[in-house]
Amino acid sequence: MSFLQEKIRTLSRVVDQVNLVAQFICYRLLEIIVIVIVLQVVLRFVFNSPTKWSEEAAMISLVWFGMLAVAIGVRRHRHIAITFFRDLLPPRGGLVLDIFAQLMILAFALILITNGSELMAIAGKTRLPASQIPKIYLYLSAMTGGLLMAINAITNLLAGPLNDNQNTESETNS
Repeated sequence: MSFLQEKIRTLSRVVDQVNLVAQFICYRLLEIIVIVIVLQVVLRFVFNSPTKWSEEAAMISLVWFGMLAVAIGVRRHRHIAITFFRDLLPPRGGLVLDIFAQLMILAFALILITNGSELMAIAGKTRLPASQIPKIYLYLSAMTGGLLMAINAITNLLAGPLNDNQNTESETNS
C-alpha cells in the first residue's frame, strides 16, 4: 500500500469517527424533539397550560438534526438517487457520474457554508421571540451541516477509487 493510500485510509477513519459523533448528536436531538413535543401536547391538552418555548426548541432541534443527518447521508451514499441512467452506462461511466454527483454535493455544501455565514451575520444578536434562544444557533446549523457535508464529499472523492480497488482485490482473492 502506498503512502498516499495510507493517508486516505487514515482520513477516512477520522471522518467516519466524526460522523459517528454527529450520529450520536442526531440520536440525542431526536430524543429532545420527542420529549419536547410530548411534553407540549400533555401540557396543552391535559393541563391546558402550554409552554411558549417548546415549538422553537423542537424547531431548532429538527433543523440541526436535518442538517447533520443529510451530511452523514453524504458519507454513506444513502441519499435518494436515480440510478437508471448510471446503470445504463458502463462501469467507468457510472464512476464518472458518481464523481460528478459528489462534486455537485460539494458545491451545494459550499453554498450552505457561505449563506449560513451571511445569515449568521444578519441575525447578529437577535433572539427567537418565545424562548429567547439566539437566532445565530439556528443558522449555525447550515454552516455546520455544510462543513460536514463538504468534508464527507471530499472524503468520498478521495476514498472512492481506493474503495473500488479494495473491492476488486477482495473479489480476486476469493
